[in-house]
Amino acid sequence: MDKNVDFSSLSIREEVFELYEEMVQLRRDMHRVPELMFDLPFTREIILKYLKNLGLKIYEQVGKAGIVAVIENPGPCILLRADMDALNITERNEKEYQSIHTGNMHACGHDGHVTMLLIAAKVLSKMKLSGSVKFLFQPAEEGGHGAREMILDSGYPVLENPSVDSVYGIHLTNAVKMGNIVAAPQWASCSSDYFFIEIIGKGGHASAPFLTIDPISAGCQLVVTLQTIVSRNVDPKHQAVLSVTMFHSGEVFNAIPDDCKIRGTIRTFEPEVRALIEKRIHEICAGIESGFSCKVQLRFEHFYDPIENNEACANQCAATFKKISPQGTRGIVAPLIGEDFFYFTNARPGCFMMLGCGTDELDAPLHSPSFDFDERAMLIGASYWVQLTLDLLSP
Repeated sequence: MDKNVDFSSLSIREEVFELYEEMVQLRRDMHRVPELMFDLPFTREIILKYLKNLGLKIYEQVGKAGIVAVIENPGPCILLRADMDALNITERNEKEYQSIHTGNMHACGHDGHVTMLLIAAKVLSKMKLSGSVKFLFQPAEEGGHGAREMILDSGYPVLENPSVDSVYGIHLTNAVKMGNIVAAPQWASCSSDYFFIEIIGKGGHASAPFLTIDPISAGCQLVVTLQTIVSRNVDPKHQAVLSVTMFHSGEVFNAIPDDCKIRGTIRTFEPEVRALIEKRIHEICAGIESGFSCKVQLRFEHFYDPIENNEACANQCAATFKKISPQGTRGIVAPLIGEDFFYFTNARPGCFMMLGCGTDELDAPLHSPSFDFDERAMLIGASYWVQLTLDLLSP
């Protein structure tokens, strides 16, 4: 626990503060048993047991493994979302609550997300509201498009019955100091795309390269040229990243191989920048094919779209957070991460917010095997959920 964090400046809701020990236990129980994608039996058991004690209307197995609990009243309806799944990462932390599932770890804070929403559900279940709340617990955010699966589930249409007016999500991050947020007025996350390139040449003996079509030379030139796209083709007022993350070719020192495989990712916000980068990759691959007399096969995978916040919703979230953290700051530039909450904001107005939990002692980034967070950040997040609901649905 970082003693440098001044909690006296925060306005934690009393009902939430009283549940802190319960909150910590919930989070640690889930952290010990991290589960992946849609296969979440232990995590779901914890959530369902907790929700059933609150007397809420519960829908199970939504989108294969999702859970939705509902407080239903006349008036508008909001949806609050927490993701449940962990990552295929081996934890390096040596703590009493470290993962017992070797190779799996809650390295993205989803155990904290679930805990904050459960505590908020408990507090709000005892309050009078002029509207409905859907507490949505989502599987498979880490690459499985769990949000899409929940939205498309005809057994319980999560955005209907009652119809959802606005959607909200939060994500813990050590990249932002505790007590602060990033609530972007427009782009809250970036698109996450992947490219797969195979260069097919003609292998042969390393002593006679003139008899070959060298895929390694072509691949090296391709990688260097790809790195000029962002710096030379994208207007610097737009954020974009192109990273080559894999280059595989050859097996022995004395033979030129037949082929070369290259993989990478593209991150950006605006659709037109996304399209420009993809167009330039096609053009560069065509140039390499012509210049090196090789064959270049290119495939794209559009994985996640960017989250586009509704500006009014983002401003409301920032105003609500100011009540919890009066001295906190609001960042407006989102990180270049991919997140499948865009399925919700594509369907309804809403806001996805980064909730700072970083301290001097705990600063490992998301997806790091050393990731952990100061559990007091959950007091802030749960208080925020409660306050946001009251601000939107007060009698």
